[in-house]
Amino acid sequence: ADTQVPTSLLDTFLLSLLAGFAAVFTPCVFPLVPVTVTMFLKRAESKGKGVITALWYSLSIILIYTIPTVILTSIFGDKILYSISTSAVSNLLFFLIFIVFGISLLGGFELQLPNKWANSVDGKASKGGFIGIFFMALTLVIVSFSCTGPLVGLLLGSTSSQGISLAPVLGMLGFSLGLALPFTVFALFPSMIKSLPRSGGWLNSVKVFFGFIELALAMKFLSNVDLIYHWGILDRDVFLSIWIVLFILMGMYL
Repeated sequence: ADTQVPTSLLDTFLLSLLAGFAAVFTPCVFPLVPVTVTMFLKRAESKGKGVITALWYSLSIILIYTIPTVILTSIFGDKILYSISTSAVSNLLFFLIFIVFGISLLGGFELQLPNKWANSVDGKASKGGFIGIFFMALTLVIVSFSCTGPLVGLLLGSTSSQGISLAPVLGMLGFSLGLALPFTVFALFPSMIKSLPRSGGWLNSVKVFFGFIELALAMKFLSNVDLIYHWGILDRDVFLSIWIVLFILMGMYL
């Protein structure tokens, strides 16, 4: 077990990093990348200051996602995470959450945090300076919740089930790093912005793709509940059949 844990944590970080990169290519985030970077560079007195601004913006995104996770795991620790992974109630709750998130990504409805949160934070972002940039990053996190929220929920659910307190922290660190890195990269190499594809219907296709992934992974948590209660409803054949249907539908959509 001692030799497997580092590998497991590394896999968690890398998968979360990929999820963060993928989140950039959603309708809530992608259009904001060139606009935000261009604004930083134009407002700055020099390119160097523009890069520093983008770096702080990226770091702020990472802090916003990671610090609350560190605090929660420090308070509750491994025991609560192990309880979550082995509890039928928590697995059923994750199943329901993933179903809701999946339907949302498929376009059934839109999940949004209260508008007054975004308006309040956006007002503080206009003050300028490093504090203002931090609140700009917080505004991005809030307004992009309808796209990133399901991915964050997916990562927190899957990493919490490992029973390792460091796993959710690394998950959020990897996700936020993947989400934030493009802002710094394009600030360092602004000419690359011109090579970005234009926003369009393909962004919605990415969102729907994640919707099918959420529904498929929801079945994993329902399977855990089935095993705990010995229902015998979601056996291997039924589980695989549901996955086959979901991925066929996803293939037809794409």
